[in-house]
Amino acid sequence: MSLGATAQPPSLSIVVPLYNEEENVRPLAEAIFKVLSPYPGSLELVLVDDGSHDRTAALALELVGSEPRIRLVRHERNRGLGAAIRTGLDAAEGDLILYTDADLPFDFGLIPQLLALATPDKIIIGCRANRGEGPRRWLLSKGYNLLCRGLLGLEVRDVNFACKLIPRCARQGMRLASEGSFIDAEILLECRRQGLGIVEFPLTYYPRTRGQSTLSRPKVIAGILSEMVRYPLRASDPAGRRRAPVTRSIWQRYGVAIGGGGLALLLTLLLQPLIGFNLYLFFIPAVIFIAWYGGWGPALTATTLAALSGAYFLPPPYSLSIADPNDILRLVLFVLMALSISTFANLQKWAEYAWRKAYGLVKELDHQRR
Repeated sequence: MSLGATAQPPSLSIVVPLYNEEENVRPLAEAIFKVLSPYPGSLELVLVDDGSHDRTAALALELVGSEPRIRLVRHERNRGLGAAIRTGLDAAEGDLILYTDADLPFDFGLIPQLLALATPDKIIIGCRANRGEGPRRWLLSKGYNLLCRGLLGLEVRDVNFACKLIPRCARQGMRLASEGSFIDAEILLECRRQGLGIVEFPLTYYPRTRGQSTLSRPKVIAGILSEMVRYPLRASDPAGRRRAPVTRSIWQRYGVAIGGGGLALLLTLLLQPLIGFNLYLFFIPAVIFIAWYGGWGPALTATTLAALSGAYFLPPPYSLSIADPNDILRLVLFVLMALSISTFANLQKWAEYAWRKAYGLVKELDHQRR
């Protein structure tokens, strides 16, 4: 049953993170209440000031004084987009929670259409029907979406678009930890872990005209990639509940193997004037990552393809001839090296598994004593 079809209309919280958004605070509040004043359920706007250095907090406090449906939550220092969104989601009291940005990234007049699609078993997310940004941002966004699809299995068009309508029951089951801009992907992954469907809603994107975006800064990008790598490695929480493992298809695992091995060879060739033909400089990290990501099979595949490719692209001592017994021996040693690296790369997974088993046993014994 749709949430909109219940006898009592669902309450709605709109969460907006703010960092140096003094030019956008008033237009944001005006746009929201202009559209949603007729909303039949209770409504609140939760503004989260993430340690702004300008007049953002002061202007937000003025709005709180003039409109009882506006609440302000503050961070004493700037912690990052993810922390601000987590704070806002925790403070929100509505049955539905809409997270968006302060710079009015889409037509808020379409929010009622998003609400009409809401049900307790799915999350509604906006996706850009246009690309109203420069080539650099387009390239970064496209690359990030491909990474999320390949590494995390998130098959959505626009991971980071700031329009996500979340049922409160889903928020209560999320275990969010991101401090930075990986929060968007983390929200989707946590909804998927709980079995929620993801519905994409095309929206026309309006580029920022006031204030300054920080999403494409190198520090922010590095933070996103760091949190992306850490997400699958998180251990179970103190209550002993496990995250559902990220499932990867055979195409994903072997695609990463071929791509990673090929990238190692390509870097070797491109950087030849600087490093000579030091294949191991790139190849060993590539195989460690491939082994962690896909297991022994993809790691061995990448190793074998790299070794065979050496017969055509690399000079001695890296080139191989299938007719030469010495080269065959080198190939065998190459494969054994990959096995060793793969074993090392998977030690972390085995250690985590053993820890979970031991932790579960201790909890069970403790429960029996009580």
